[in-house]
Amino acid sequence: MSNYNCDYVRRHYGVPAEIGRRVIANGEPGVIMADRGQYVGVILDSDPKKRIRNYHPTWEMQYGEMAEKLPLKQWEVLTNGMYDWDDVRYMLGDARHYVRRIWAATRSQAKYRAYQELAECFNDDATAMLSFKVRVAA
Repeated sequence: MSNYNCDYVRRHYGVPAEIGRRVIANGEPGVIMADRGQYVGVILDSDPKKRIRNYHPTWEMQYGEMAEKLPLKQWEVLTNGMYDWDDVRYMLGDARHYVRRIWAATRSQAKYRAYQELAECFNDDATAMLSFKVRVAA
């Protein structure tokens, strides 16, 4: 996942896509929560599990105002158990390189999404998540 806040979609398709913008995607209201390259990742208001789904930026898409409240929180996940948040704060070693920013509803979902993004680094060993540290992003 990229963190360019829908820059490609805005330039290529000429639409006001950005994380946090309300949309009507294929007839259903939701909020853009992810930059997915040539797609926008939307959480529909009606989805109780708050899953981010890909939508084409111009097909059946209407753009609205910025959302007052986002359906997910942004979390920071420290994926290397050798480090702690103090190491990140004081930039000790390479600690800051192991912090991932993740959108999720809960702490455990943030941990799992970080693991999914990095699964190949852990040889599909999900026990790696046990050492992850999670906090709400500032």
